[in-house]
Formats: sequence, C-alpha cells, structure tokens
Amino acid sequence: MLDTEFERLRGRLEALHRPVVAWMVPGVDTDHVSPVLGEAVPESVAQWFRWCNGIAVVPGQIQDQVNVIPGYSPLSVEEGVRMRTAYTGDDVLGDHWVPLLGSGGGDLYAAVWTPGEEAVVAGVLVGEPTEIEFSSIEQMVTTFNECFDTGAFFVDEQGRLAMSPERYDEVYARVVGQ
Repeated sequence: MLDTEFERLRGRLEALHRPVVAWMVPGVDTDHVSPVLGEAVPESVAQWFRWCNGIAVVPGQIQDQVNVIPGYSPLSVEEGVRMRTAYTGDDVLGDHWVPLLGSGGGDLYAAVWTPGEEAVVAGVLVGEPTEIEFSSIEQMVTTFNECFDTGAFFVDEQGRLAMSPERYDEVYARVVGQ
C-alpha cells in the first residue's frame, strides 16, 4: 500500500538522520491539490501530496540536505504547477501531469495520467527524451525503499546521500521487471 511505502521511506530517512525529515512540509488534502492543478487528480497523486507538500526553505540549507533520494527533493503542488510551463510540448508528459520530485538542475520525476486512470511516473532528464520509468507512484516509492534496504542508496563518507548505479539497476530490474 502506498501509505505504508511512504512510512517506510520516511523511516529510512530518519534512520540515516537526514535533515530533510524535519523540513518536510505537512501534506495537503485533495480539496487543495485538485484546484491548484485545475483538474481532478488520481488517488495516488493526492496521496503523494497528503504525504508531503514540498520542503521548507531554511537559511544555509544545501541541496543534499533536502533530498529524499540522491539528487531529488519533494516539490509542493504549487512548485510543480509553476514548473510545468518549462516542459510544455513534451509528448510523454502531455496535458495531465505534475512534478513530484525535482533536482537542482531541472530533472524531475513526474506523475502522468489520463483522466479517470491512475498515474504512471515519468523520468525527465534535461536534454534527454522523457521516459515512463514506473507503472505507478507506489512502484517508484517501493523501488526507492528497496534501494535504501540494499545499499543502492546510502550516506557517503562526506555525509551526502549517494547512489550505487549498479545496485540501483539491480533493484530497478527486480522491482519494475525490466
């Protein structure tokens, strides 16, 4: 269940003493998300923003401190809406999507959906073609949790959240089946 996966992810971050946990903005309900996006959203998108609606900005904060996975931090629904215009014309994203996680360089994980259906997750890398990477938000969060469990995501010698690409690929293949 998605809420269980969110709890697991937060628990992993707490166990690693990641500062982001203290800065996660409390979630908002569907009555907030849908009007901001201007449309009804799939339940999993509403669940994401109920879990976390972005990160509070604190003086002196650095990118690594706000990441929940290496290189990416949760975005608020309002931040997501503001970012969408920069990706206009992306055929994979289409008209019904919202960024969930963003990097300092403009890369995203975004929920993409057809009205009336559940969301899939696209990986958006600046300068690369957008691809559907996960069949659901739950599959994405499960993959991230498995990455923490197996050491694919870890805290390095400098105290930064880091990734083993080889281990990530193994977890991804096992969870996603590719």
